[in-house]
Amino acid sequence: MARTTAAASEPPWLRRLVEQVPTAPQALALLSASCPAAIMHHSIRVLRYAFALRDSEPADVDDGVLLHSCLLHDLGASALADGPERFEVQGADLAVALLVGYGWTPSKRAAVWTAIALHTSPQIAERVSETARLVRLAVRADFGEALIDADLRASTEQALPRLDIERVLSAVVVEQAVQDERRAPAGSWPAALLAAHRAGPGPDARLAAF
Repeated sequence: MARTTAAASEPPWLRRLVEQVPTAPQALALLSASCPAAIMHHSIRVLRYAFALRDSEPADVDDGVLLHSCLLHDLGASALADGPERFEVQGADLAVALLVGYGWTPSKRAAVWTAIALHTSPQIAERVSETARLVRLAVRADFGEALIDADLRASTEQALPRLDIERVLSAVVVEQAVQDERRAPAGSWPAALLAAHRAGPGPDARLAAF
């Protein structure tokens, strides 16, 4: 799969991380080819924040597992996701399908699946595994929680602009649910977005559930 032009301007820290994991270029190519730019930037910012959090503790996690869990955590909001499951589960399944093709062990694939499937599940992701916890914290950090250094946030967003990620991601998830409500099971984040979308007076009402 060809890389997009975005790869030419990858920040140095991203190139270093990608070079450390043999299958990382394929994961990054899949992300950039299938997701809107806002979701791609968000996923890469989550990667940087997760590794920064890991290095500050430090947590005992596999670099490849953490990298793929971050880069592919929103793959369920991509053009590849066409099943009836909630986007988190579809993203986890798509990520594992990629890793099966590269010979990853069942335990590593399971770790990636769990981190992606649970990344919108508060108080569960933070406790089920170190990888899931780091992905969840990094996602929370990218959506504004004060979990990372302000200078790190500023430099990362300069290299990878936000591109209105809250509107872009929530619009994709709501549209998926409108097309097939099985994608928004009761109690899930997609269900909360769909309910806010239907209850509010304007096109951005769904943001109340972000």
